[in-house]
Amino acid sequence: MELPDNEAADKVVPENDISINELIEMGKRYLLIPLGLLFVEIIYSILTASQDTLAWIQEIVAKIWNDLNQLLYGTESSTLSEYGDSGYITKVELYNQNFPDIQNNTIDFYVSDECAGVHEMLFITTLIILTPYISKKIKLWSIPIILTIVFCLNILRLVLIYPLAVSGCEINPGVWGCDVRWEIFHDFVFEWGSLIILTIMWIIWYLLVNNIIVKKYSKNYSDE
Repeated sequence: MELPDNEAADKVVPENDISINELIEMGKRYLLIPLGLLFVEIIYSILTASQDTLAWIQEIVAKIWNDLNQLLYGTESSTLSEYGDSGYITKVELYNQNFPDIQNNTIDFYVSDECAGVHEMLFITTLIILTPYISKKIKLWSIPIILTIVFCLNILRLVLIYPLAVSGCEINPGVWGCDVRWEIFHDFVFEWGSLIILTIMWIIWYLLVNNIIVKKYSKNYSDE
């Protein structure tokens, strides 16, 4: 319906509305995130195709895991040793008298690059770097903090394996498969858990830094 001549419209289009060009530009910037993650995923797969590519990180994580496990659950709860003939100390062997007899009451783990949390740290770093409209300065101080949190969460995940395995084997001591609870936990974290946690962390980070930026500009505007 057309308005009569010289009749003012009730609705005025705000001057600060986003234009089509700005919307397209915004879409391009956010599209870089999945494309960048895909590219990094391909590079990571190539770099870690051979075993022990990141052995120095794997050894650090294995040592921390073993030390914490012994501190929390007793000195006999785990041992640290060389994995096969690799020359790297990346094998953690968990022990409990109730673990399956067929496994000599032990559960052996090889601390790979995945177990070391390298994949997760690379993922969240790429996500932060590619996030648009956030200054480089904020990203630079954010990344070390986020990586520290991810590293600690990964260590926590590893430390939780022992009590989960023990909890099942206390009910059915020595029985094959009594330690299955740790496998269920591990598979969930590997398939979905890590992605969910990292996404939540990124969202929280994004909201926090945007809140800081908004407050900063609001203060500058009010000072004027």
